Parts: sequence; structure tokens; C-alpha cells
Amino acid sequence: MAMFPHISLIFLSIIVSIATSYTVLILIEYVSKRKKAINSRSNLLAVLALGSGFFGIQVIGILTFMAEYQFTPRYWLLALALFTACALAVYVLKILPKNINNRSDMAKRVLVTAFFMKAVHFLGLSGVLNVRFSAISPGYYVLSAITVLGISYFSFRFVMKTNATQVTEKQRFKNATILGFVLTLLYYTSTKTFYSNMALPEATANGMGAITMAVFVASIVALLLLSAANLALVDLHALETENGLLQQVKASESRFRTLAYTDQLTGVPNRHWFFAHFRELMDSSDGKVESIGVVLLDFDDFKSINELIGHDGGDQFLKKVVERLKSVLPATISLARLGGDEFVFAVPNAKKPYLERLCQNILLIMEEPIQIGERSVASGISLGISCQKIKELNEESLIKQADLALFMAKSAGKESYEFFSPDLLDSSIRKQEITSALQQALVNGEFSVHYQPQVELMNGQVIGFEALLRWNSALGAVPPSEFIPVAEECGAIHSIGEWVLREACQQLSAWRREGRPDVHVSVNVSAKQFLDPEFAEKVARILIATNVPAECVEIEITESVMIDLDTAAALVEELQALGVKLAIDDFGTGYSSLNAVKNIQIDTLKIDKSLVDEVLGSDRSMAILATIIELGKNLGADVVVEGLETLEQVTLMRQYEVIGQGYYFSRPLPADKAARVWNKYLEQPDGMFHAPILY
Repeated sequence: MAMFPHISLIFLSIIVSIATSYTVLILIEYVSKRKKAINSRSNLLAVLALGSGFFGIQVIGILTFMAEYQFTPRYWLLALALFTACALAVYVLKILPKNINNRSDMAKRVLVTAFFMKAVHFLGLSGVLNVRFSAISPGYYVLSAITVLGISYFSFRFVMKTNATQVTEKQRFKNATILGFVLTLLYYTSTKTFYSNMALPEATANGMGAITMAVFVASIVALLLLSAANLALVDLHALETENGLLQQVKASESRFRTLAYTDQLTGVPNRHWFFAHFRELMDSSDGKVESIGVVLLDFDDFKSINELIGHDGGDQFLKKVVERLKSVLPATISLARLGGDEFVFAVPNAKKPYLERLCQNILLIMEEPIQIGERSVASGISLGISCQKIKELNEESLIKQADLALFMAKSAGKESYEFFSPDLLDSSIRKQEITSALQQALVNGEFSVHYQPQVELMNGQVIGFEALLRWNSALGAVPPSEFIPVAEECGAIHSIGEWVLREACQQLSAWRREGRPDVHVSVNVSAKQFLDPEFAEKVARILIATNVPAECVEIEITESVMIDLDTAAALVEELQALGVKLAIDDFGTGYSSLNAVKNIQIDTLKIDKSLVDEVLGSDRSMAILATIIELGKNLGADVVVEGLETLEQVTLMRQYEVIGQGYYFSRPLPADKAARVWNKYLEQPDGMFHAPILY
């Protein structure tokens, strides 16, 4: 028999198929994206809309062929078809949120969906027309089965694509149109599967029964589809808005986090990031981090750089230094700026040899000056290192230990690195005790001045004394070599140094009042005290107060003061304008010896004891010493050889007509004992008195 579809219902069926497909695709996307966020009411509406869509496109497809024939619907079978369609919707909505992991999952879902779709179609046919399985057309059945499987596969592929990419409205409508025409082909081929070999039912006069039923079904389906599609679209739009806001919030949080954890000048992480990162390393639970090393870096004289090239230049200097430091640090290590010119980095599972190599590389790259504009700027850097095992780790103590090691590296001469050790801690505690005691030492009268004579070797006359500071501390014996550097660091050296100068001048004034011969007194002055802009004014006030001639006072400075020759030369001129003499102490031990005497007029050259100790038995050392003595004399300066302790040394130095100072003549003594030694020299002016017999 031949049954042909009604022309007017063909268009209705295509419209319903496209509308159903469009809604189905929206629901697929909606369920896939929202997943468990869908409430029960929305889920029920989605099931009804999807189920009615599956049911509607099948029934309307069947009615398209029944417009010219009489039929008696069996509503219980149609209800069963609708229920089956809803069951298919439940299955589809349940499996959509789940990922399709392999081909087996895909095949299983396609087969189950195809089975439900064929079941809906068969029940729909049975509800409209009394079908017989013997009337099935094998060719149309195969074509129908292939179409159902293809539609199922296409739908699931679309879900996978929707999950992976964002589908536009135009793409969705295009897919729905394609799917709609494919569904139209499906119910045409499915219907022909049964109609091809069946007897024709009785014809109807106008076909309004099928058309009315098709329009009714289409209306109900359209209402459900419209409700479901509207709900899904509104919720999807809300989801897009929510995601957009969340992305903005995350972007803002990321920007704020970047600003909060980034140093704005250098672009490296700041102290907040470092301590957060440090705690993350400490709290590592994977067991891979067994120890942590912390390295603190600090420039040795960054203040002078700012003074030389300005703060903007200093900022540029820091930026370029950071790039250098990052170039030698592994990518796994992040350099952070704690503030000012202080930087830090942490190294998990740090070993001492590895940390030493890192520090050596850092010191090496800092040797080359950095070009800032037209200036070439160089600055040394010091590093302090501390390392602890995770099980013993204490954040606060580790940072303090590294800071202490940094302090000791600077104290040891700068441009170096130092590892923390318990001995270092003991040294730090000792230094803190000395610092605290120094604050009250002057008030408590704990300081005293000892005097060591300087003897003209050719005639045995005492021509002067060197004033040496001694500290009778409650801590016990604290040598000047230990407490003087601490006094310089804590700033107490200014008041202490001024006291020593005043005390020495008062003693010299007392000796003059006693009628003793005119001698000079030499006072050691630290670099910080000497470079004080008001130092010359303070010396002038002391000279006036003690009534001591300026030419009787000699200021001893070390070669380190001469590093900044411009400043030192100006201060020397001020002192020489007062009439005060100037001596270079420990000559021959520093790199700036010749540069110092070449540029500044000096009165006395004092040769360090270390040179004298090597001359006996060494012609080479003697030649060097003789050259230095000759240099001093050619400059018009008196030459004082320190550290003479034996008769052999004194006899050797007499031939050079220099001034001697050392234990051979007298060790440093309080003023009254020093006066007794002086008396002995006055009693035998032509001899070489051996003072130690007095004590």
C-alpha cells in the first residue's frame, strides 16, 4: 500500500522537530553546565519538556501520514509512550553531567538512548494505529535504526563539544535545524517501516481528526518546550553573568594579591610574600622538604650611593642589582625584598656547599660596577646564612640567626658571607653585653688612660707618649680591640673618644705644670670620630680648656680614614690650621698607604709592628722596612717604629735614626707609673734604659 504525508502537517512536523531539537540542545547545555545546581522543580520541568518533545515529534510524524484516513487513538498506549519518553528524558538528564571517558561509554549510551527512542515510536504507532510486526519493512527498519543511532551519537558528541567550548546562539540554532531535519527523516522512515506492508485504513472525508490531534499535541509540546527553554536560557544567562562576575572577582583578587605581594620598585616579591612562602615551606606535608636555608643580603654602603647619585639613581641601582642577582639564582629560588637595601631568599633542602657556591657567585657578580647614567657605581654586599631542619625549625629564630650572621659578615670586613653557628651566637651575646655596658662606662668612671713612651733612639730621650684607652669593666678584661669596634657601631665612640682626648690633654697640662720637658701626646681617633664635621671644633675647645699648645697634641688616624680623600683632606686642613699634628698609624698594612701620604701632609709616619717582627733574619723584609723609613723621611715626617721588644730590634733600628715605641722601653702604664719611667730616662739621657725592670 502507499501512504503519503499530509503537506500541511509536514511543515508543522518540521517546525516542531526544530523547536524540540533547539530546546533539547538548550537543556543538554543547561544540565551539563548546571549539573547538581538544578532544583527539583526545574528538573521536573526539564523532564516533562524533554519527554514531551520526544513524544511529540514521534506522534506528529505518525499523524502526518494519517490525515486522509480514519483512526481511533488508544490513549493508554499514547500515555505509555509519553511515560517512556519521559523515562528517556530522565536517563538522558542523568547521564549528561557525567563525562564520556571512552568508546565503550559512548556506545552504551547511544544504544540505550536509541532503544528508548524506538520504544517511544512503537508505542506511539500502537496508540494511533493497530500495527503488526509482520508488516515491518526490513529496509526501512534498518534505515530507521541507523538514523536513531546517528541522532543519539550526534547528541552526545554535541554535549562533549558544549562542555569543551562555548557554543554561540547561532551555532545552537544551526545544530537544532540540522537535528530537526534528521528527526523528521527519522519518524518518516520509522513510520514507513510499519506502513509499507499494511492494508490501508478507511479514508476520511476531510482529515480534520489527525490535523486537530497534531495541532493539539504540538500546542502542548510547544508550551512545555517554551517554558523549559525560557527557564534554561534565563538560568544560563544568569550563570554566564555569575561566571563573569566571579572571573572579575578572581581577576581583582589576583591583582590585589599581586600588589600586596610584589615590591613596586624592583618587581620582585616583597616581605609579605616571603613570610607566606616561608610558612608554606615549613608546613610542607609531602615530606620532600627536610631543611630550609635562609640567606639575607644587604649592601655595605647604600647610603653613600644615594648621596652620590640621588634617590632616583639609587632606585635604578637597586633595579639593576636585582636583575644581576636573579641571573645567578636558580629559577626555583625567588628573591624577595624585605625593605630598603635588604633582600632575602629561602632554599629548601639546603646544603652548606651549595649555599656557599650561591653566595660566592653573588659576591662575584657584584664586583663589576653598575652604570647609572654617566656614573659607574659599585657597592659591596654582605650575606648572612642560617639553615635548620624542618623538625627543629623555628621561623623567628631562623631569620634572627641569618640576621646575626649578616651582622657578623659586615663586622668582619664586609663583602663576605657568614654562616650562623652557636659560637656566632655567643659572640653576639658578648657584643650585646659590651654594648650595654659601654652606655654606662663613662658615667661609672670605668675608663682610664695609659701612656706608652716614644723614645728617640739616637739619644734615648722621651719625646712623647701615646695615650691608650683601657676599660675596667664589670664584664672583666675587655681589650680595646674588642670594645672599640663595638663602640663605633653603637655610636658611643664619639663621647668616649672626646673623653680620651680631654683626659690626655689634662695629663699633659699637669706634666707641664710640674716643669717637665715639653713632649707631645698622641691620641688614637677612630674613622667615625675623625670624620665628624665638628671634630676640629671639639679639639679646639679641649685645647683651650686644658691650656695645652696645639703643637703638643698629635692625632693618630689609620689608613682607612683616607679612603674618602676629599673629606679627609678638608678635615686635616682644619686640624693643621689649629696647629695640631697628624700621624698615620699602622702604616704599611693597608692598600691605601701610598695614596694617603701622597695626597695629605702628615707629621708622623708610624710603622706597624708586623713589619718589625719579620726583619730579623730576612734581608727582603729589612729592605722593605728601610724603604718605608726612607719614604717617611723624604716626606718630611717623623718615623715611629712600633713594636720594639728586644735589644736586637732596637740596635737594628738605631742606625736609621727613628723614634722607637714598644715593650722594650715600657708597656702602657697609668700616668703616675709612666712618669716614673720618664724620670729614669731623664736621669740617663744618653743611655737606652730598659724600663720593664720597674714592673
